[in-house]
Amino acid sequence: MKHLFFYLFYLVAAKAFSQPYVDPLNVRYTNAFRNNTKSATPFTYLYVGSDLPIKLKTNSYVVFSPSYESWNIDSASDKNYLPQVSSVALPVSAIIPLNKDHWSLTVTAIPRFNSEAIQFENGFQMGGVLLASYKKNDALKYKFGVYVNREFFGTFIMPLAGIDWKINQRSNLFGVLPGRLTYEHKLNSSLFAGATFRAITNSYKLTNGNYLRIDDNQLSGFLDCYATKHIVFSGEAGYGIMRKLRSGRGYNKSYIKDYNWGDGLFIKLCASYRIRL
Repeated sequence: MKHLFFYLFYLVAAKAFSQPYVDPLNVRYTNAFRNNTKSATPFTYLYVGSDLPIKLKTNSYVVFSPSYESWNIDSASDKNYLPQVSSVALPVSAIIPLNKDHWSLTVTAIPRFNSEAIQFENGFQMGGVLLASYKKNDALKYKFGVYVNREFFGTFIMPLAGIDWKINQRSNLFGVLPGRLTYEHKLNSSLFAGATFRAITNSYKLTNGNYLRIDDNQLSGFLDCYATKHIVFSGEAGYGIMRKLRSGRGYNKSYIKDYNWGDGLFIKLCASYRIRL
């Protein structure tokens, strides 16, 4: 029964995801180091999430991606400026084939609560993604679309462009920019190495009525170690650039405070239950 479950999950995930793996469970912990020229660089970040695909009729799929994340940014002795903020999200994606061989459409609704101390009353945001995919062949797929989210500073709209490319039997390039792009290379049956770019823009409602906007752009290298066929431990080291921490009130970008968040080094530790496709 256990083997049958994994086989069925593999078949569904292989159709729903064009990246080389899917993580039914993923935990990430990031620690950023102090930059001596800036006052608030150090932070810790925790993420727990999953991707759970379900097959519908006519080769359509629904993917549930619940997640929890928490930022704890060092503001020395004054936590009123930069309190710990968290997010609880339940993205739901529908993957719909538009024709038999080449085109598909992904529509994602992203309800979430972003706030200090998980305020379900005042921390709600609603966002979404519309992403069209063109499958050129079995090894190459292009993506383009748009991301929209009702941030606390106003409506945030971002065009998207992505690729899923199996370069050869050992190398893959996949992701959707500006969110994430990853190059992965297989060293042997247990070790994979590569590089990743991530761009982060989020806002969180604070208990004082203001919002905190976090922007980070992370360049990093990683090493994935498969302890078993499905259990993966990862180490990642990189540098955050063009970081910004800003606070305001209401739907506008007239920021009350700019926290002068500096660029700097970070390390990331990850553990995943992973199914390679």
